[in-house]
Amino acid sequence: MAKKKLLVENDYDFFLYGICCHEKGYRLCFSLNNKLKTAFSKSKDMEVQEKNQKSQLKFPVFSFRNEEMFTDYHIIVNKAENKFLVPEFKEADYLLMVQGSMPYSDKIMILKKIKEIPYVQTAFEIEPKKIKSKENFVF
Repeated sequence: MAKKKLLVENDYDFFLYGICCHEKGYRLCFSLNNKLKTAFSKSKDMEVQEKNQKSQLKFPVFSFRNEEMFTDYHIIVNKAENKFLVPEFKEADYLLMVQGSMPYSDKIMILKKIKEIPYVQTAFEIEPKKIKSKENFVF
């Protein structure tokens, strides 16, 4: 009998921003709520299996769903137990993942508003297809 192989390709259709900020996650979310008119709240932690390890790393996540625009926002802590979710961007303390359709002008506006927060050192856009650890964002 012939064997058939099922190839599954994940959809990486989201925007990703790196945020350098040394404040706690809840303080960043509070400021983002004020700037972006969102309502981030603590969600279930993202669990990622370490390569060649049996243990799982837990990365705290804060989420918000915009029902009108059908858009999901997730603030993910990039570092847990001295390991990084996205090791290519170790300078990013937090990652803002935006899932759903969004006009280009809104992408620019979000980045601008993040940079206006006083204790955010910098923020930058990350191209999800170019990072090696993109499989960590499937949840």
